[in-house]
Formats: sequence, structure tokens, C-alpha cells
Amino acid sequence: MKMRRLEGLRRFTAIISAAAMVIGLLTGCSQGKEDKGSGDGTVKGRYVEENVEMPLQEGEVITNLEKSGEGNPVLYSQTESMQVYRYEYKDGQWERTSLDWTAGVFDGQAVYIQEVRETGDGTQVLRAIDEDMLTHIVRSSDGKTGEKLAIAYLEQPGEYGVPAITDMQIDGGGNYWMYDLYQAKIVVIDRDTLEVAHEINGVQALSSMQKMLFGAENGDIAVNTEEGIFTVYASGLTEKGTLKAEQTDSGQMCNDDDSWYLISGTGITRITEGNETSEVIMDGSMGAMSSSTNYTAGFISGQDHDFYALYQQAKAATYSLVHYVYDADVPAAPEHTLRVFGLSENQTVQDAILGFQKAHPDVKVEFQTSGKEEGITKDDIRTLNTELLSGNGADVLLMDGLPTDAYIEKGMLADLTKLADGLTAEEAYLEPVLRNAAQKEGKIYGMPVKFSIPIIYGDEQAKAAFTSLESLKTYVEEHPDQSVVGVAERDYIRDFLFQLYQDEVIGEKGKVDKKKLTELLEVELRIAENARPEAFDDNESNELGMGVTSKIFHQGIFSNAGSAAILNHPDSISTDPISSVPDMMIPYEIMRQMKLSPDTLNDFYIPEGIVGINQNSDQKETAEEFVKYLFSPEVQGKPLDDGLPVLEAELDRLKEEVDSEYAQSLGVSSSWSIEGEAEISVDAGYPTREEVEDLIDKCHTVGRPAMQDCVVWNIYQTEADACLRGSIDAETAAKNIAQKVDTYLAE
Repeated sequence: MKMRRLEGLRRFTAIISAAAMVIGLLTGCSQGKEDKGSGDGTVKGRYVEENVEMPLQEGEVITNLEKSGEGNPVLYSQTESMQVYRYEYKDGQWERTSLDWTAGVFDGQAVYIQEVRETGDGTQVLRAIDEDMLTHIVRSSDGKTGEKLAIAYLEQPGEYGVPAITDMQIDGGGNYWMYDLYQAKIVVIDRDTLEVAHEINGVQALSSMQKMLFGAENGDIAVNTEEGIFTVYASGLTEKGTLKAEQTDSGQMCNDDDSWYLISGTGITRITEGNETSEVIMDGSMGAMSSSTNYTAGFISGQDHDFYALYQQAKAATYSLVHYVYDADVPAAPEHTLRVFGLSENQTVQDAILGFQKAHPDVKVEFQTSGKEEGITKDDIRTLNTELLSGNGADVLLMDGLPTDAYIEKGMLADLTKLADGLTAEEAYLEPVLRNAAQKEGKIYGMPVKFSIPIIYGDEQAKAAFTSLESLKTYVEEHPDQSVVGVAERDYIRDFLFQLYQDEVIGEKGKVDKKKLTELLEVELRIAENARPEAFDDNESNELGMGVTSKIFHQGIFSNAGSAAILNHPDSISTDPISSVPDMMIPYEIMRQMKLSPDTLNDFYIPEGIVGINQNSDQKETAEEFVKYLFSPEVQGKPLDDGLPVLEAELDRLKEEVDSEYAQSLGVSSSWSIEGEAEISVDAGYPTREEVEDLIDKCHTVGRPAMQDCVVWNIYQTEADACLRGSIDAETAAKNIAQKVDTYLAE
């Protein structure tokens, strides 16, 4: 099969999607600072965050963060009418001035201001792009009059059109350094002749937003010349040395005339020219730089080994400015540690940790995972169980994939019923979702922080057939030539059907019904005969994702790579897990074209981040505070796409997304072809308000959690794979599964 899928933002400046990398974490202390001990032996001194109130007025959009000649933070902004403003932060106050000179230079031409740079003598240089993607550089030396610089290089067409300039710096000699995205090179424009004085080969940027050039206090320029390497050039274009820095799409660097600093999810790292080692002076897990909602849009040093970082929240269309200051009086490390464990990462929980730590500065929250997305073994679970029972395990557990029923039976989980009652007494939650994921005999032992809802759409008779294993078996027998799931992967057929009929196959006492399991595997074989799963065996797909979240591993149960084939197979069904409004875009566009409506699937919802507390934890009070915080409006309302909020007010607020700037700029394209099938191409925008309201209504009707014990799941997958590929028959596979699962559940 050859498949191509593109999902992306139709943004003015977004050219290539972003990718993420991380740099290694090294411990260290602050530049020029010495940790000191207190009388009780506590080591003190570390960087802390201080939020700076933003000065923008309605209708203004930030272009960039700059540093004035006096060392103060400067924000530049633009309005829809192309008015440019400058804000300088002095003594805790913002001073606003207007760059009126820009209007005369552009003379009414529609341009998008991308950045404004300042030199030590107060010269302002502005980079803008017009509707034809042509870059304009304009300059004012007195702040009153300006001129457009006639730089010939910017108008020279190449293979992809005129140069795409995505970054600019000004060196100590006043020369203009620009990064050409298409050619992955840096051109240096002489400030007087405006001719190309030098060209340097650079690294191919992963995004038009990625910074490839950084300026130093003394006029030096750091250029990303190799992967993980920046070369530092003096104003005379001589090489001074190199910096080792694994840069990411949102990574930013600054210089305070003594050292270079990199800000990333790891934290703030000091790096030195020619030195292979680096020093983390602020742990990213304690700061906003590690939040998944924050994109680092600017980073400058202050006047006393302090820093300012500008963060953009793309989905919320907001910005925040944070000041990082060394505080010699706070403990170098928080006094208490709260440990959180989950088999895999969870965006909402990881983001909530930052807010919780900010409100509880004496608590450090450590989130650990198994390091595995799948393939969890009995030995892994046995080791975890031993830790929990001994009191050495995590304080808070995310039980997605863990044997929740066994943990409840063995008394390993604290009773959260009173906590849940307290939450629902203060706010309205989706109680069937909140209370059903991990409960027994009316007591609650775990609650999902978020959830997803699987939808099914397609032929009405085919949809009805999935109500039970018996009805599906009958339907497949009566329609021997029909592909009931269109074109589908074996993995999808295997996992989707087991989730649907898991309760029929594994009884309440945990015993596998071999007869039912054999019937299930035989139905899977029948469906696979017509679904052309072999088309996915040599998948040469090329996927490029921009702004749409990847699926959590257990969501894949309802996600079929060939789901769009329903356009060629209208007598089949498709399913999709909806964890966010953007997830609706492709399936709802297909439904519009086919005049179909979505339904919920057997009353299922998918719990995300089922949070519980270790009964043997010695931090129960703090753990309870953390769990409560996860269900607060502050966390539930964060614009993350890893699940739908269980807090009703925040769930209802999702319908407001369709009118946001983010929604208007987001577009998804999906196209693929398979031999013997008509080529499919779907272009979709945000769903309508009515569609989102309908989805919200459906969320109020579900109450059956789609959950798996990861060990049982892996046993089933291994044997079912062998069956679906013809290595063993259904009866043998069922026998093997029953024996292994029964042994595991009996332990």
C-alpha cells in the first residue's frame, strides 16, 4: 500500500512541521551564585519563576521579544491595521511607544511583521513578509522616519520561489544575518552596500518557527551549522569557536556576555564555547518551559544573571512572559517529593505537575513511566506490585493498562469515594465517567482525568451487527462477500473486536470462555478475508503531523489506518476515537460527504489517566491534594488534545473552539491510494458548532469504560496474530490464550 497523509496548520508562516528533540540533563548550580546552607542544614538557592503581566491591548499580536540597549525586556506587537508598538519593561512598569514610521515605509501594503531587532544605538530593523511571500527589511535610525532596504538577494527567485527568510540577527558591525529556509543557508548582508558579504551552510530547519541564529551581547552571532553544533562568528566573519547544543524547534538561546544559555524542556542550560559539557542551572520540570501548552517564542538574559522567556500558547492564542530569578533564600530542592507512576506518559498530568508545584513550592512531583508503550510483561507488573505492597512504590498511580481489579482486590488502592463526593458536591462532572472506571461495590478507587469517546458510522445494518458477538457472527455469515470494516489492518480487526466482546470472552471471575474466544477468532478471520489487510503489510506511508495529537496506545483499538476507505465501501462501517475537537475533522468531513451521522459504540468511553492513590503511601494528604487539583477547572480547562474534560463546564466550553483563531487557521488533508481502490483525498477544517454540541450530548450518554489489563492484552495479541496470519487455527489460539490468561489472573 502507498499512503500519504498530511495534517497541518494553514498558517501564514508555517512551512514545515515541527519535530521534537531533547538534550541530556546535567546537574549544576547557578552562574556566579553559591548555594548556601541554613542553620538546619538545608541547602538553599535556586532559580524561581515570576510571571510578568502582559501589556498588550485588545487586537494586538506579539511579534517577538527583544532586549533594549539598557538591558530591559522589549516586546513588539502589531495590530490588524498594521500598527506596530514597542513595550519596554522598566522598574516593573511597561512603557509603550508607537512605531509610526512603519506606515510611511509600507504605504498601505499588507504585510505580516515577523520580528523587530534593535541595535545598541537604538536603530530599529523590521522584517516583514507580504502576501507573495516576499521578505521586506525596513530600518529607522531615529524612530521617526524609515526606509525600505533594497536587498537584491531577497527578490532573486530560486527553485522554490523567492528566498524564505525565517530568522534575522544584526551583528556588532550592523550587518544583517538571515536564514534562508529553502536553501538551508545563512546569508550575511553588508549594512552599507546591501550586497551578500558571506554565505554559510546551515542545518535544515524543521519549522519556519525554528531559530537558527542567535546574537550575543558583544555583537557575535551563533549559527546552527551542524546538527547539535552552533558556530560563533565575530562581526568580521571570523570563527571564534563552537557551542554544543541539541536544539529543538522551540529551543532558544541567549548570551549575557559571559556565557551562552539554552532554554528547552530540560530547563535553562549554560553552554560554553569549545566545551563539550553543559550545566543545567534550572531544572525544566520546575518551570513553564516543560509545559506542553507552551512554545518558547523568545529568550533573553536580564541584567543580573536573570532571564526572561516569552511563551506562546498556540491553541489559546495567548502569550505569557516569565522572569527567572535566582533566589538565595529558597531551598535548592523542595522538602517533599510526591511520586507519580504510569505505564506511559500523560500530557495533562505532566502539565498539571507544574501548576501544583507552583502552588506547593515545598513539593517536588516526580512522574515516572515504564518507558514502554506496549509489551508490558508479567515480570514488570510483579515488580510494580512488590514495590506497592512494600510501601516503596509511587504515591499516585495512573492505572491505564494496569490490573486495576487485582489492585482493588488486594487492597493496594486507597478508597477515593469521599474525595469524589467532595468534587461532585462543588462542581458538575460526568459522573458515569468519573465513577465507573475503577470501582467495586459502590466504592471508587480511581477516576479518569480525561476521557475519549469512540464513534461508529456507516451502513445502518452493518452498525447494528456489532451489538454482540452473536449478531456479528450471523451478519458475517449472511454477507460472505462483504467487507464489513472496509479496508482494515489485522491489528485493528484483532483489537477492536476483542475490546467489543471482552466481557463475553472473559467472565466476571476472570475465566476465559474458550468456546466464545474461538468464535471471536473465527469471526476475525472471516472479516480479514475481505478487508485486504495484506495491503498494510508493506506500508510505505509517509506521515507529517502538524498540530494534531498522536493517539495514546489504547486509543488505537478504535482507530483504523484505512478508515477513509468507507468512501469506497459505503456498505461498511468506520470507527474513530475522539479525544479532542481536532480529532473530529477528518471523520466528520467524511460523514458530511456520505450524509452519515455518528453513533456511540456500545456505550463505551475510553478513560484517560485513571488516577488512584497507593494505600501504603506515606504522602496520602499531599497525594489527595494533587488528585483534587487534576479535576480542578485550571487543569480540566487546559487546551490540551489528549482527552476530553470530565468537568462538565469545561466540556461544554469546547464548542467555543470552533470560533477561535486557532480553529480558523487549522486544516487537515488526508490522501491515500491502494491498488484496486479509487484514490481518496479529504480536505477538512474544524467541525461545526452543531457537530461539537452533538458530540458533547453523546458524552453524557456513555458509561462503560473501555479498559484493558496490559498483560492479558499482550497474551491475546500474540496468539491472535499467529491465528490471523495462518500459523495456528482459531481453536489452538483460543486454547493457548485461555491457559496463559487463566494462569496470570490466578496469581
